Amino acid sequence: MGEDGGMSLAAVDVKPRIMRQVEPAYPADARRHGIEGRVVARLVVTADGGVNIISIVSAKPPQIFEQAVIAALEKWRFHPARHKGHEVATWVMLPICLNLKD
Repeated sequence: MGEDGGMSLAAVDVKPRIMRQVEPAYPADARRHGIEGRVVARLVVTADGGVNIISIVSAKPPQIFEQAVIAALEKWRFHPARHKGHEVATWVMLPICLNLKD
């Protein structure tokens, strides 16, 4: 097990897979000003497929999209990782791009 009880992706036999993905709510100010961005989040996919311990690794531009990304990730669900036939918690890095749609 890694820090905080999650295994690394390299240590598992089957990586977690997204079952339900929720798009972040686009901040009104960012939409109004035509700002797009990218946030990289680090999180634990729990053994039951939930999401736990979300932290922001990077955000460009900073201090615009982080809260929306965290709120959305809390609602994501995964098929959990498996190790030696058992479902296990796993650390994952996820890049989230926020783009204005035409």
